[in-house]
Amino acid sequence: MPTFYADESNDSIEDSYNPAARTSPRTNESREIQMKKKLFQYLALIPCLLFGPLANAHFVWVIKSGEKIQICFSESAESVEPELLNKVAAAKVWAYVPGDEGGSKAIEVPLSLTAESLTGNVDAKATAVIVSHEYGVVSKGEATFLLRYLAKQHMSPLGGQWQAINDDERMPLEVTPKWSGRALQLTVTFNGQPASGLEVKAAGCGIDETLTTNDQGIVECLPLSDGILSVRSKHVAETPGELNGEKYDSARTYSTLTLPLTIPVVEVVSHKLPALPQGITSFGAAVAGDQLYVYGGHFGDAHHYSEAGQSGEFRRISLTVENAQWEKLTGGPKLTGLALVEHHGKLYRVGGFTAKNKADEDQSLWSQDGFACFDPQTGVWTELPAMPSGRSSHDAAVMDGKLYVVGGWNMQGSDNTIWHTTALVCDLTQPELKWTELATPPFQRRAVSVAAHKGRIYVIGGMTESGSTTTEVSVYDPAANTWSVAPKLNGTGMEGFGTSSFAADDRLIVTSMSGAVQVLSDDATGWIPAGQVNEARFFHRQLTTADGKVLLIGGASMQTGKTSTIELLQFVAK
Repeated sequence: MPTFYADESNDSIEDSYNPAARTSPRTNESREIQMKKKLFQYLALIPCLLFGPLANAHFVWVIKSGEKIQICFSESAESVEPELLNKVAAAKVWAYVPGDEGGSKAIEVPLSLTAESLTGNVDAKATAVIVSHEYGVVSKGEATFLLRYLAKQHMSPLGGQWQAINDDERMPLEVTPKWSGRALQLTVTFNGQPASGLEVKAAGCGIDETLTTNDQGIVECLPLSDGILSVRSKHVAETPGELNGEKYDSARTYSTLTLPLTIPVVEVVSHKLPALPQGITSFGAAVAGDQLYVYGGHFGDAHHYSEAGQSGEFRRISLTVENAQWEKLTGGPKLTGLALVEHHGKLYRVGGFTAKNKADEDQSLWSQDGFACFDPQTGVWTELPAMPSGRSSHDAAVMDGKLYVVGGWNMQGSDNTIWHTTALVCDLTQPELKWTELATPPFQRRAVSVAAHKGRIYVIGGMTESGSTTTEVSVYDPAANTWSVAPKLNGTGMEGFGTSSFAADDRLIVTSMSGAVQVLSDDATGWIPAGQVNEARFFHRQLTTADGKVLLIGGASMQTGKTSTIELLQFVAK
């Protein structure tokens, strides 16, 4: 086994004595004298090399490199040092991908070693990759210890997808990041328990700090720039043991984290709005003037719909009055999966489905073609021309006085569901309203969100007829009556399912089930991670207030179920 003379392994000291490669500037010295001087200098270095700490320590890192992952054995995640890769070529690597029934599953990743790299191919759906390498029994002075290297990279730039692996066997020492406003929290666990008093080194993104974990195993740092953050932690267990016939006195584990960071541009701010009367999903909501309106939705058990678990209630609350409370208005049919939009101070309700079964009966769900307008001045609903057919699990947006409806399906009981191949528009500025089909969308998706932004209609994410979720984004251009493809959302798995989107402050914003906030770049070539909400949710509603803030209302979490809470976001300078 190799012997090391620093806490971190590094036996790659280059021989500084190479007379064939060096010449003296003093030409009057003989070659023999030059060699003797070099030998003396080299011998003088030996005590430092053997007994002093090394200047350059090495750790294992895992880095996303295009469609592959790259394993490094170096000082930081930004250096490779290919000449050392053979030392970690036997490392075990696993990619974690979403499981069929929630959670995630580990898939082992074979590695390929060349003179320049140590790489592996990773499933595009992977949310994290980890490395485990048991280096062996090594010595430092009189100490003999077992040395183990661990490494992790979260593949997504979205904070909501930075979930702990929680695999004590493969990764007993783990560093898990989380945004807390503009600060980044790093939680260190050992065998699933908070590891207090451990040293954590963070470098990159304007940070170069050595921190110590508190009683909860947490340290906090403040990134100053976008980039790659390199984090490492060390754990020492004073437990003797034996490996392959070699005894050791303790075990030293080094764990690294490689994290792509984008500084948040939105933050959660305090507000005094009370929560919704109850937790709901798949409801309609809109802001008209200084009032927030909410209609219908589902409050029953998850994955089961019945007449008893649906709402037909219609409520509003002032966004400006101190200590405002929810006011109950004239409701209507019980609806789930509907859309509610505002135009010129009036509210327009579009579609949705009604459950005709009781709670203990098989589901009988029927998409509705209803279209109605609520006038806050009179407090009256007016029925408008119905859509050509029932539609639910769709979304809608108003742009230039026209109401666009895209996505969804038409459920007509348990055995007859038709996915919509059409998208509709209704010109609300005309005295006689009617529905017209747009150019045929090149997709069929439900559980989408729809938003108007810079003269175009964006259709974001959803679920396809095959039952798979998608982060795809489609764009409709009314001037040309054509569809095109926009960049996909960041993230994997169900990140595009049940999103909500709205334009605010001349920016298109999407919030998704991990709690991530994404903003379309100014040139519309990609989505920028913009921050993280406090309570992750999907099938919620995101709206914009008159002063440019963003409201998040209701929805549900995979972990905690339906929520009644409201969050308020605002843009901040980077």
